[in-house]
Amino acid sequence: MARISLVYFDVNIGNIIPSLNHGLASIIGTLKNSNNKISLCHLIDEGDFERTKKILEKEKPDLIGLSFATNQKKRVHNFLNIINSSLKTKLIIAGGAHVSLIKDGIFACFPEIDGVCIGEGEISLKELCQRIDNNEDFLSTPSFYFRTKNGIVKNPILPLQDIEDLALPDYSLFDHEKITEDCGGWTRMMIDRRCPYTCSYCSNDAISQIYPNKNKYVRLPSVQFAIDIIMNNLRLVPKTKKIIFDDDIFTLNEGWLFDFCKIYRVEIGLPFMCNSRIETINDRVMQSLKHAGCVFVNIGVESGNEWLRKHILNRKYSNTRIKEAFKLVKRYGIKIYAFNMIGLPFETTKMAKDTFNLNRELQPTYRTSSYFYPYPGTLLHNLCTDNKLLLYDLESMSSYWETPSIKEVFMTHKEIENHLEAMKAFFFGQLLSSKIKIPFLQKKILPIIVFILKKLILIFLRPNFNSRHLVLFRRKILQKFALKYLL
Repeated sequence: MARISLVYFDVNIGNIIPSLNHGLASIIGTLKNSNNKISLCHLIDEGDFERTKKILEKEKPDLIGLSFATNQKKRVHNFLNIINSSLKTKLIIAGGAHVSLIKDGIFACFPEIDGVCIGEGEISLKELCQRIDNNEDFLSTPSFYFRTKNGIVKNPILPLQDIEDLALPDYSLFDHEKITEDCGGWTRMMIDRRCPYTCSYCSNDAISQIYPNKNKYVRLPSVQFAIDIIMNNLRLVPKTKKIIFDDDIFTLNEGWLFDFCKIYRVEIGLPFMCNSRIETINDRVMQSLKHAGCVFVNIGVESGNEWLRKHILNRKYSNTRIKEAFKLVKRYGIKIYAFNMIGLPFETTKMAKDTFNLNRELQPTYRTSSYFYPYPGTLLHNLCTDNKLLLYDLESMSSYWETPSIKEVFMTHKEIENHLEAMKAFFFGQLLSSKIKIPFLQKKILPIIVFILKKLILIFLRPNFNSRHLVLFRRKILQKFALKYLL
């Protein structure tokens, strides 16, 4: 029986509430089925590092598996510096989307890491644990690259697996009850795998290319298996009031969605939130979602400038189509969460104003705006590299909320920051005004108050203000206010 300690980096990334990692949950389910001994260290702030070091020293695992996103690299360096001096273990490995994009480049960034898992890790990590447990040679484990004295060993990448051939995801090692409670009764889960679109800023297209059967990158389970996944998760968190489906595009397959919603309404019946995309929104889809109990749809607007969206982001639909989709969602009484980015390559002040103006016209229930972050391996990262747009100190950034990531060619950083703050302050005022039923206060007084208190408001809304007291305030007070009152 191999002993594995998984370490998940979720440190001050801008979320008010710690997140669940669906990839790790699937890996945990697979490893548990193979009778391995597994523990999980969920790192929420850097104060967890020393505590985790003591846990690892006590557990003495055969294998430490690190899971981290691109913008957590600074945290990973700090963590490895803390544990490396005293911990003796056979292997330290890493996995996740960032690792799959960088591949053996991880070894140059992190000399402490011995191996990297490329692509989905359920089967390959299970094989690695079996070889370690049997004292067999593990350097030829499929889907792994290893650092050795004689160079880097690169093994073939395993084909993508059908979802129904994998174990059910297991979230039991997360503090799931507290996370759900802090989320106001919302529980997160995922049903399908991946996205077929080729947005230039997203990792999906680049990651799909690593598999020998990349044509199977997008996978849906049967409707009944999807229901089984949900029921299994609900047994773990019986106090769940609502569900958040984190699938990239929940509305991708219209026929599947129609069948799923009919069964979900009968067998589950909980209100839910899901991700959609402009091209997939139509009357039939909205009827299905409404009938099943959907209360919130997340939609990526990203930019209000059509040229930027089409030629830089590779999202090829018009503002008119966006407006039609938003009107249709609202017609069915479903709330909308809109995503936006500021500080994109080739974005000018006028283009940023287009994003502000489009959102003002769309009037989503809730919206978020973040700085563009160039994830390595993506088309837009390559475009920025080719045009020498990336900042030299990008490695020091730990969040796409912190600061702009490209040089001051098309806008100054101050201009980018001002646009982002204007979006956030306007959204906050709009959100509050939607809860006030007195027209005079709503239209005349509240906008003035928001403008006057803009700087104070933004201290609470900008996650790069990361004082310990402010982080505590967000987690204990602000998130409860937002979830129970605003949403």
